[in-house]
Amino acid sequence: MGELENPLKGYWYVELSPHPDEFYQIVDYEAFEYETGDEPTAYFSEVASGSESGFVAIDILEPSSKPPRLYYVLWGVKDGCKYYLKLDTGTNRLGLDEDKDIGYITNEKSPYFDPNPAYAFWLIANWYPAINVKNETGGTVTPKIWFRGFKYDLVKVTDPEIIRLLRNFKKGLSPSIPVKRITIGGVIAK
Repeated sequence: MGELENPLKGYWYVELSPHPDEFYQIVDYEAFEYETGDEPTAYFSEVASGSESGFVAIDILEPSSKPPRLYYVLWGVKDGCKYYLKLDTGTNRLGLDEDKDIGYITNEKSPYFDPNPAYAFWLIANWYPAINVKNETGGTVTPKIWFRGFKYDLVKVTDPEIIRLLRNFKKGLSPSIPVKRITIGGVIAK
């Protein structure tokens, strides 16, 4: 597997959209890896050539709310099928503003052994992906997805002075404390 780069560090501050002006501090983190098919009841069944799996909710990836957690998720595949993503589970991702349901990954775009960070996504409590697999390989396939990334323990910032300094950073004012904006669910066309 390729080297896993951590996009955040301990004690950094983050702002989680879609909740502007709610700030959290990262107090701890660790890497994770998960493969579909390892669970007691598999998420995916066999998909015949020319068929689709239908959108399957991968709810095991939903982060905890107590303590609040943030997940950074990379994903890769191996079998040559097209994998379509909905995140939140009802919103198409990876396509264009006018046609979001056209975007997908394959084993060439994001291989299982070295997932492409261009297709990474962030998750918080009540958010998890749904994935549809289109099999155009010419044979029957049982879809499998390799997920890897980082889990972050968060503490909500309540100190008014720190909040003021974080807001100053967003406005380009001094003094300030740097804050990283995390977009949950990706860029949504307005």
